[in-house]
Amino acid sequence: MGLLRSFWSSARCFSCLRWLAYTCRLVFILFVLPATGVAREPVLSADERASVELGRALFFDKALSADGKVACVTCHRPEVAFSSGESIPRGVFGRVGTRNVPSLLGLEKQGALFWDGRRATLEELVLDPLTTPVEHGFSDMEQVLPIVRARHSPGFARAFPGEGITPATVARALAAYVRSLVGGPSRLERHLAGQADALSASERRGLALFSGRAACSRCHPLVEEAHSDGDFHPGEVATPASLSQLAAIARSTARMSPEARRAAVSTRSEVAALGRFIVTLRPADIGRFRTPSLRNVALTAPYMHDGSIPTLAEAVERELYYRTEGGPRVGDLTPSEREDLVAFLHSMTSSTFATVPAGAASAPSTFLNRSSR
Repeated sequence: MGLLRSFWSSARCFSCLRWLAYTCRLVFILFVLPATGVAREPVLSADERASVELGRALFFDKALSADGKVACVTCHRPEVAFSSGESIPRGVFGRVGTRNVPSLLGLEKQGALFWDGRRATLEELVLDPLTTPVEHGFSDMEQVLPIVRARHSPGFARAFPGEGITPATVARALAAYVRSLVGGPSRLERHLAGQADALSASERRGLALFSGRAACSRCHPLVEEAHSDGDFHPGEVATPASLSQLAAIARSTARMSPEARRAAVSTRSEVAALGRFIVTLRPADIGRFRTPSLRNVALTAPYMHDGSIPTLAEAVERELYYRTEGGPRVGDLTPSEREDLVAFLHSMTSSTFATVPAGAASAPSTFLNRSSR
């Protein structure tokens, strides 16, 4: 009863739905994960597996780009948790965009999508790169569909019989594949589930700092699977000069149509710097970006929305400096404490990544194995 009273007291700090989500997550960590040691692969029906396999074929197909050299996997590489491993990756004809590429693992659980939250569903998100000039480079989906029909008609007939090849079915196939990308439990999850030796001494000290004095968990709650609050927070402190420039850019951007703003985000760094403002047009959202997931963060360097921070240690120091809101500054933590924080972040790496390969519907998943103590 005392535990229930404690839960009820804590629940007053959250909305009912958010508290329910937290509770379910804790139950999963404490009671489900101990029985599992591999990636949490979704259980798929034959029809769902056909959609996933088709989506994978599309994901790896370089023909679905204006120069025939770029596929989704070009910027979402499995070996780095389906991120790019670059500050800002190059798309068709060597063109460079404006934003760092986050991991696709568990993406749907992160709520609003893209750094500025401009898309709400995976089906919306997956088509954008195809018609972005600096990514796949097509002007519209009418250029994409003939290529898809020529190369993937049998797959669409299996996955979507009688529906044809349309932007909607292309989106559903790609989204199905992205949803299938799952990670096995991290050492942090094993620790939270009660495995005494899952974390090193340094990592345990880092966990205490993360949840306590360093206050990282305010924006990266560990009870959320993505270790993100899904909210939008300001970046570095702006100078008066940069504020003036951003204000002028914001005024001109606000006069654009929504689709023109979306296109400008990918091609104009000054527009990309506006962050959440692109969606809401609220001045208070200028320079705000979605809290990134920390799952597999040790694999997804470089960091921040613009890929400007090359290492995890530098990312920790930057966060301590800019996102304090009265909390500790970099100098308030000793070098060894900052090392413990970085060590702890490594414990969030998934033990395996599961992907569903092309082939027969009954084909088993393949795994990218990660070392796990």
